[in-house]
Amino acid sequence: MTAVQMWIGHVGTGVLAVVLAGVLARRRYRIWYSFAVFLAITLASALMIMAWPGRFYTHEFWRAKETAFSVLRFATALELAYRVFRSFPGATATLRWTMLFVLIATLGAVIAASTGSTDYRAFLAEMQPRVLYGSIWLFTAIAALILWYRLPVDPFQKAVLLSYVPFLLIFTVTVNAMGSRISERFGDTMRYLYQVAYLVVIVCWALAAWRRAEAPARPPEMRPPSLRPRIGEPLSA
Repeated sequence: MTAVQMWIGHVGTGVLAVVLAGVLARRRYRIWYSFAVFLAITLASALMIMAWPGRFYTHEFWRAKETAFSVLRFATALELAYRVFRSFPGATATLRWTMLFVLIATLGAVIAASTGSTDYRAFLAEMQPRVLYGSIWLFTAIAALILWYRLPVDPFQKAVLLSYVPFLLIFTVTVNAMGSRISERFGDTMRYLYQVAYLVVIVCWALAAWRRAEAPARPPEMRPPSLRPRIGEPLSA
């Protein structure tokens, strides 16, 4: 890791702390518990690497961390889908079949890539990209069905959803590159691309987390017309 990459990582960790503080201060965890847990575990792992790089800045820890994050990503997607679609039976039925297809396809791809090898390069090149593709398809399916059925979504959830899908795509590209021969020539470039994309997405989350919730506009109060005629007005027949 170069000095520039290290400082970008420190800035990202600081911004991530701002995101989590905003989620807690604005009580946005109430609308997405698993995402708050995801933020907390992400911040904790980043702090562990920052404080004890010799122990935690390793291939083994990265692999364990990304495996846990993969589970949390699917959990955040499932909770988001439940919260948004639960009041709409028709949309829920479509979502249920769509998510089932994505989960089965992802599981099949992971099983096909599983060779029993614990090699870091094999995990980076084969296993992790397939799990990330599953996460991308799951979040994309949720976003597409929300737009198709025009479902109401909390602004914070919407901001996270729309920013996270492009980031996951960039993350998948960089993981694929790092697991191939491209990393021999463009490894540092791929790391910079990932770090910049990560920094952009968490800045978007920080802005969304600290944004004040706007009170919904109340319709004007409608008073029933008086049955008594006004003075000077003729009585109707």
